[in-house]
Amino acid sequence: MDETALLSCLFRQRKDFESLMAIGMEATDFSEAGKFVVTAIGEQYKRDEKITEASLEILRSQAVRRFGQGSMADSIIEFAATFPDDISGINILEEYRLLRLARLSTTLATLLATGQHGDETLSLVDKYKLLCSGEQGEVFKPRLEIEDFEEDDSIRIQISPKSLNDYIGGGVSRGHNITVYGRPDSGKSLFAINQAAYACKQGYRVLYVGNEEPSVDITRRLISRLAGVDIKLLRDRDCLLAALEKVHKDYQNWFLYHKAGVTAKDISRQCATLRPDFLIVDQLKNVATSADNRALQLDTLARQVRELGIEHECVTLSVTQAGESAHNKLVLTMTDVEWSNTGIPGAADLMVGIGVDDEYLATNKRMISIPKNKVNGRHGAFPTWIEPERTAFLSKQRNRGNK
Repeated sequence: MDETALLSCLFRQRKDFESLMAIGMEATDFSEAGKFVVTAIGEQYKRDEKITEASLEILRSQAVRRFGQGSMADSIIEFAATFPDDISGINILEEYRLLRLARLSTTLATLLATGQHGDETLSLVDKYKLLCSGEQGEVFKPRLEIEDFEEDDSIRIQISPKSLNDYIGGGVSRGHNITVYGRPDSGKSLFAINQAAYACKQGYRVLYVGNEEPSVDITRRLISRLAGVDIKLLRDRDCLLAALEKVHKDYQNWFLYHKAGVTAKDISRQCATLRPDFLIVDQLKNVATSADNRALQLDTLARQVRELGIEHECVTLSVTQAGESAHNKLVLTMTDVEWSNTGIPGAADLMVGIGVDDEYLATNKRMISIPKNKVNGRHGAFPTWIEPERTAFLSKQRNRGNK
């Protein structure tokens, strides 16, 4: 395997480096320069747990500190400059694992054939198991202690609008999966972007996976909500610049992933890099999957989004459609989810149905239904209001006070 391609993965993706460390690294797989680069990358990641890739400038300083000014330090930097940019980390690391596994299999077979079953063989068997699994093994807590039952409300993440947050008892926890569904034009994306803006304002990092509309339109709607500015005004460049300056701090918490044919693995890689507090998938149907039929596709994707939240310790919110049964209907049930009566509801901890009829549509009202609620067990429905021009979902009409 090309050493520079493997080192490039480790240099540019912290998760790739951690994955390699999890299955062990063989020093014999790298040149002397490569060994130094791996050690230097590890130092950088250990010092700063927030960085997602290593720094070439810091690597330069590390080389000078280790070898002094001169040809060796220069050669390390020149070597690092040859690392390719266009690489597939998943494929390269998997090939590295399989090559290691093939070599180890041959060595083990030879030792076992000669009847050698000592400590060295047992150690190699452990390595073989590790390489087969691709990880160090499952870490779990077999028994809960009293402190595990003591809930800390301060770590719950509040959601919007306030009436919904209050209804479920003051927010959700990391790992909770929210499903939002409704008929076309009921306000599903408005709800999702409103939630994204609210989370950004609270200082949470939001990864928004959206393919329902152009990325510029999605982002303009977010800025409209953050700044409280009519979205039509943001088509003027000066107004847009002023709004961006006003919401600069909150806007730094927003990450938009807009890619045709995006898969759950693509999203997982972004989560590993960005480490969001909130993952929003708008919409579920736009995520690619290999399942054979539509119902199975959506059920699979709903489960995968839930697993992403658990794996990356974030709140997940996925948007999906309601079926024809929800047309001109205010209070929605689980069976109103399009294509899925069990899979999508089964993967949700909290289901938020957005109902609307002709009267509600004319007055910018929406009915929020909670047919499933593992957060605090409360079910029911209550009215809310929307302001499409500001991408806002409100508990009450603005002139009546609370949002």
